[in-house]
Amino acid sequence: MSRSTRHRLVRCAATLLLAGSAQGQEPPKPDRLFIHGNVLTPHGTAQAVAVQGRSIVAVGSDTEVLALRHEGAEIVDLAGRTLMPGLYDMHVHVFAAGQDKLACKLPQGAGAARIAAAVRACAQHAAPGAWITGGSWVGAAFRTGEQTRAVLDAAAPNNPVLLNDEALHSVWVNSRALALAGVNRQTPDPQGGRIERDARGEPTGVLRELATRLVEDRVPPPSLAAQIAAVKAASDEMLSYGIVGFTDAAVRQANVMGLSQYAKSGQLKQHARGCIVWGPTSDGGEALLAQRQALSGGTFRLDCVKLFLDGVPTESRTGAMLAPYAALPGREVHGDERGMLLIPQTDLNALVTRFDQQGLEVKFHAAGDAATRAAVDAIASARTANGFSGPRHEIAHNTFIAEADLPRAATLGFAWEFSPYIWWPTPITAVDIARAVGAERMKRLWPIREGLDSRALVVAGSDWPVVPSVNPWLAIETMVTRQAPGGEGAVQGEAERITRREALTIFTRNAAALLGRLDRGGTIEVGKEADLIVLDRDPLTVPVGRIHDSQVLETYIGGERVYRRE
Repeated sequence: MSRSTRHRLVRCAATLLLAGSAQGQEPPKPDRLFIHGNVLTPHGTAQAVAVQGRSIVAVGSDTEVLALRHEGAEIVDLAGRTLMPGLYDMHVHVFAAGQDKLACKLPQGAGAARIAAAVRACAQHAAPGAWITGGSWVGAAFRTGEQTRAVLDAAAPNNPVLLNDEALHSVWVNSRALALAGVNRQTPDPQGGRIERDARGEPTGVLRELATRLVEDRVPPPSLAAQIAAVKAASDEMLSYGIVGFTDAAVRQANVMGLSQYAKSGQLKQHARGCIVWGPTSDGGEALLAQRQALSGGTFRLDCVKLFLDGVPTESRTGAMLAPYAALPGREVHGDERGMLLIPQTDLNALVTRFDQQGLEVKFHAAGDAATRAAVDAIASARTANGFSGPRHEIAHNTFIAEADLPRAATLGFAWEFSPYIWWPTPITAVDIARAVGAERMKRLWPIREGLDSRALVVAGSDWPVVPSVNPWLAIETMVTRQAPGGEGAVQGEAERITRREALTIFTRNAAALLGRLDRGGTIEVGKEADLIVLDRDPLTVPVGRIHDSQVLETYIGGERVYRRE
């Protein structure tokens, strides 16, 4: 379809609206008119948009939209700037992201000496006995045997220390933290977790997967005021990037009240969904399920369950893989090492069937291709038991997906949620994952192109604060280039590149569809809510290496201006 044809379609839509007014309907009286813009619509580009209350009432040319002008209407002169639908991040950890701003920061990719120096500096400002928490460390940055609790003991002898890894699936703690948790050489590995040990059987201070909860549960819970402050900090930052909706992917007892209260007070502006972590150590997941209606309110709804199926395919080798991990020089590796599947398939099938029957969406953490297959098989089991009218479930991360499982998404009616932020700016991809799985499997890392080609619903999530920035424009650019921002350096999985328009659709229309609000958002069309962002550039035409520099000048949700760049 030519650009001129698209313009005619948009003008036609506006003309029909005005014609309806001329036939006896009261013409709209918009509160705000956006004019002289580059408006991105499903039919092409337009010049202007009219908004009345929460709704878009006209889309068309400047002349057509200005015909609706009346006394009291605000005129927003876009001066050629781009107006487009707001973006959605389908995988964030809101409380953790806000809290992370106050945590002990580690230099990215630092080795033991630099981390020790950072912890030492944090300890100088901490009261004796107070917990020092923070992150994130990269396993591949350490020499063999270098990452021990003794390193942290020397840096903070009077404080328990807990540092998260880059993926939030492992922690590194000191002896004081282990003692408070009662973890010693006699402590068995919990189901679904691993305590790393030295040659004498003593804990090294590194704990994997569900073993992390042994120490994490000893950290004092944050106050309600601290939770609310963290939620505000994180949601405000998302508004500055044009994010009008999100899914909190790990709601627990320790953080749910802050999000719930902030939403009920009317201060949370985004459309938000929360996923309750369920599992044997999920700290009250069943209780939260029973309270989900009472905790929902404002723009927040708690109608999703989070199941962790595996870890991550990094140096920890906890991601569940169909084929063994690659051999690693200097490390003894079992010849058939394939990671950790945290929930047996029979149990998983029963859980997903139960949640599906209750109308609860299930979001699966699945990084390895064995974990994604387990999730797909569980959804198939639920569809067989309950039919296909249940919620559209969502498999998250999908670092690796077996080719045979890709077309099953369209057949079974679930969504693939990819994590395009993770390959930059963290070193997790080029170093940790590549070493763990080998070069051949890296060619199909995060197979977004294949996901789209399978006609499945594809969305994206940042996993912030696993990544240091929630900036969606980084992800949009790198989904297109498969390179570091700026379009430079090595290409990671060239066959998985997608187009700019596809990338924008993933972050707008597709995400709105998954949240069940495509009738109200995700595109700029008459009758939809005015969830809009003003950009300093057109992401469809700017040089591709400059998409990541996009600046959001204003963000609107339901017609309300909720952010303006000073």
